[in-house]
Amino acid sequence: MKLTFLLFLLCISGVWANKANSQTTKVSIQAENMHMKDIISQIEAQTDYLFVYNYENVDLSRKISLNAPNISVAEALKIIFRNSDVVYAVEGNNILLMKNTTQEKQQNGKRITGKVTDAKGEAIIGANIVEKGTTNGTTTDMDGNYVMNVSPSSVIQVSYIGYVTQEYPVQNKTSLNIVLREDLQALEEVVVVGYGTQKKEVVTAAITTIKSEEIALSPSGNMAAGLAGRLSGVVINTRSGEAGNESTSILIRGRSSFQVNNNEPLYVVDGIARSEEGGILSRLDPEDIESITVLKDASAAIYGARAANGVILVTTKRGKIDKKPTITFTYSHSFSQPTRVVKMADSYSYATAQNLANEVRGLPTVWTDEEIQKFTDGSDPIHYPNTNWYKAAQKDWSHQDKANLQISGGSQNVQYLVSAGMLNQGTPYNNGAMKNSMYNVRSNIDAKINENIKVTFDLFGKHTKRILPRNGSANGLGIYSHIGLSAPTKHAYWPGTNYPAPGWGNDNVLTYTSGEAGYINSPTWVFNGQATIDIKLPWVKGLSVKGSFAYDYFTQQWKQFQNVNYVYNYDEATNTYEKYKSSISAPSLFIEEKRTENITGNVRINYLNTFADVHTIDAFIGFEQNESKYSVLSGKRTNFPTGALEELDAGDRNTMENNGGSSKSARQNYFGRVLYDYDNKYMLQFQFRYDGSQNFPKGNRFGFFPGVSAGWTISRESVMQNIDWLNNLKLRGSWGKMGYDAVNAYQYMTMYTLSGGLVFNGVQNQGISQATFPNPNITWETAESIDLGLESRFLKDRLTFEFDLFKTNRSNILAARNASVPKFTGLTLPDENIGKSENKGLELMLGYRDNINKDFSYSVSGNFTYARNKVIYMDEAPLAEEYQKQEGRPIGSSLVYKAIGLYSEADIADPNVPKRPGAVAGDIKVLDANGDGEINSLDRIRQDLTNVPEITYGLNINLSWKRFNLILGFQGQARVLYNLRTDWVNPSTAAGGGNILQWWTEDTMTPANPNGSKPRLGTSLGIGGTTFTQLSAAFFKLKNAELGYNLPEPILTKIGLERARIYVSGTNLFSFDSLGKLGVDPEAANGGWDLNPMRLVNFGVNVSF
Repeated sequence: MKLTFLLFLLCISGVWANKANSQTTKVSIQAENMHMKDIISQIEAQTDYLFVYNYENVDLSRKISLNAPNISVAEALKIIFRNSDVVYAVEGNNILLMKNTTQEKQQNGKRITGKVTDAKGEAIIGANIVEKGTTNGTTTDMDGNYVMNVSPSSVIQVSYIGYVTQEYPVQNKTSLNIVLREDLQALEEVVVVGYGTQKKEVVTAAITTIKSEEIALSPSGNMAAGLAGRLSGVVINTRSGEAGNESTSILIRGRSSFQVNNNEPLYVVDGIARSEEGGILSRLDPEDIESITVLKDASAAIYGARAANGVILVTTKRGKIDKKPTITFTYSHSFSQPTRVVKMADSYSYATAQNLANEVRGLPTVWTDEEIQKFTDGSDPIHYPNTNWYKAAQKDWSHQDKANLQISGGSQNVQYLVSAGMLNQGTPYNNGAMKNSMYNVRSNIDAKINENIKVTFDLFGKHTKRILPRNGSANGLGIYSHIGLSAPTKHAYWPGTNYPAPGWGNDNVLTYTSGEAGYINSPTWVFNGQATIDIKLPWVKGLSVKGSFAYDYFTQQWKQFQNVNYVYNYDEATNTYEKYKSSISAPSLFIEEKRTENITGNVRINYLNTFADVHTIDAFIGFEQNESKYSVLSGKRTNFPTGALEELDAGDRNTMENNGGSSKSARQNYFGRVLYDYDNKYMLQFQFRYDGSQNFPKGNRFGFFPGVSAGWTISRESVMQNIDWLNNLKLRGSWGKMGYDAVNAYQYMTMYTLSGGLVFNGVQNQGISQATFPNPNITWETAESIDLGLESRFLKDRLTFEFDLFKTNRSNILAARNASVPKFTGLTLPDENIGKSENKGLELMLGYRDNINKDFSYSVSGNFTYARNKVIYMDEAPLAEEYQKQEGRPIGSSLVYKAIGLYSEADIADPNVPKRPGAVAGDIKVLDANGDGEINSLDRIRQDLTNVPEITYGLNINLSWKRFNLILGFQGQARVLYNLRTDWVNPSTAAGGGNILQWWTEDTMTPANPNGSKPRLGTSLGIGGTTFTQLSAAFFKLKNAELGYNLPEPILTKIGLERARIYVSGTNLFSFDSLGKLGVDPEAANGGWDLNPMRLVNFGVNVSF
């Protein structure tokens, strides 16, 4: 790591190189009586400069002669435009040409000054400022400032390439600052695609892009969670509120593979496919991100064998040409709490439920009526407590701090961005030791060696540290399962003391949350280094070669120290407390270290050229090689003499366990793309990847993954030119084939293991035995995707609309055969590439934006996605009923009885009412699906929904008034199930057994309440295996909100700042759903045993100087 940071510092020192500009760039011009337009074409051909001007206003028909074999661009411009009415301004690689409207200013005019900026506060250089109705005007300088004399009653007109021309009355003002808004029609917006960029106007793919301002909107410490509801076609659910382990799931257009973990998209950061435990998108600093692009259709085929689930492209921020050094600092402090707290039964409800359950079981009741009354009135809290374990364990609010410092700028030759970020998240537990922290640094350097060679050098480092209770996560079978199961009739602490009382299982979860029972310390280190070189080959216009090399390193340490924890029994006779060991008798320690190294290199030959002004070819072909190494080493010892020694060598050597392993893998591929564009009207694109993976046997390691797409911009046809209200109408379609190779390696080989129990000559011996059956034909999962889309803009680009129909057929899915081998072999048949599925649906995006006046503007956008999958084929066991088959129904759908109510006493007595064996009054009544008068396994029905939503949608609102800005982001989902845990239904027979949900105790069916709506407690059938616990997980949430204020210019000038913004924001602020009665969030996993996602209220500031 020392070497990493040394390199990082060296990169920072390189950004202070001397500025270079148009005075150092040389050209050779040979012009005899030539139009100015033709001469500037020569400059464009020899340099990276692009001339931008309005054909109607700028006259370049004048002819001049110039013979200059080696002249700077600046000198050439002076000569070309001398004695003409054309003025110019250089901004980065753009040279802006404008008509000279400046005249001698009137001495008696009013002097006005100001600054012209864009919506982000960035200065606009070379903007035209004109007194309307006159030729009096000026342009802004390098800092966006202007000075001019005008009449007091005049109106000034402000214009700039790519922005809407705006007018402002002077009204005796002496200072007027102007914010220009982008003209979406005029801008040639560039979007990131696989291995490059394309003008949005010619993109033929179904892609969704989100920019930096929206990415940084959410205060969540998990960047991925903050994107929910803002990316059309992307299903994002935050399954937990545990800091650093939010278990955010991301699916592009739903699910199409049988395996739960085989549906995640591929993540590409700055052109390199990258992964990280816990999800790379979740652990990035949003302040470092420029844009995120989602490839949802055949456009993903360029990534071949890893693109079947779609691709997410992440582009980090970089320095800009001719940008003065700018320091930006962002800080926010958040207060966080779970969106909900699970509503477990109180002591009265719990004790009553236990008695009711035991009556059904034929067991003695646990509590007398008098004892239950004491739970109710609290008259004897020592013997009959009413403990809320969630309140005892969990804070009302915890804290989070985020900060980021960036330094960016650039000259013509060198651009740089250096940043450092920090995230600290506190424990959600009272007196808890749990926390999560992240520190990251980034350096992105761009340099132009000469007119033909450019290089980049990027470094990124990150360190995270998580402290957890000894049994690990809050989720699954971790802390929150213990909290939920702890009986309310048990004390958390004995009253008036800090002595933990015996709880569930004679343990006490508070000794875990406090750290007394031990801890897990899990730090990680990440390093990414990347260098690229781009060489323009001057002998062929538009031809270049680009190569890149990337090295990624990840290591994680895991130290789990389990200490002895104690609980206390109270002896009422002596009024003393007896301390005794709870769950373990002696400390133990487990340590593990994992390392992963990835090396990726690629080279591409690129060609981009336009012929006859209307024919454009954009093409490349490339080669890429990736190698990965993984190693793990672990050790364990127990019987430590004391909990004060937490190192491995302090444990009992006789209990020593060591383990480890290592692996290597590689990928090799060829890829390319050709885009033909005719006048931005007709587009045709072909791309491919020929991918090789060592996960498959020789002869089957390479696969070909092509993609074809086309687009037709109908609005550019001549017959459409007179339709003023239609600004753009484009029809596009695509077909592509993608693969998936993330399977366990070496499945094509027979694996052997060292095992015992082998008998030779009557003696047991250890020996080598076969561990697996091989699958010599294993190959890629493949997905063929079809997409048909329509894009349009109306009413001067104020109204936007996009619509897509899509379908993906997936084949060669690894699935088990309906066959087996004899049990005595101890082997099972391998999965084979036999599965097939289909996923289809539609996407809709609609947006409207407008400026009502100079003070108020707004935008509203919405997105809607419907994606439904189904199994086409899997080798199912023969089923008697068609409605039980997995084929034709969603992947992962459950096979359960359909609940249609509760059995009444009359139902039990009626022989004509079908019942499950052993059913009693109050049991769940289920449907006789096949109508044979019996309830058995043939009446189970394959369900039509799963926990993956078929419908997702988002609504985003942005309101701006003067210096205030309000942003609201809503997220919703529908046609999705929440599977409630069945553990929390029937109470234990013993007094200290696990608790149940309060919901189950309300309106329970009993002899005294025969019309109750909840099943009777304690029955042998319970509620498992029915739809009764399948609840709707549909919701509509205010996912993100932010109210901000930009400080005015006079205040900024006084305090020496360029920009300053203060804001209050929040996430998961409220939700409309049906699960509030349970106290669970519809996004949470494990039926309520996970910590619910967090609600954050955040206060922040952003300043630049």
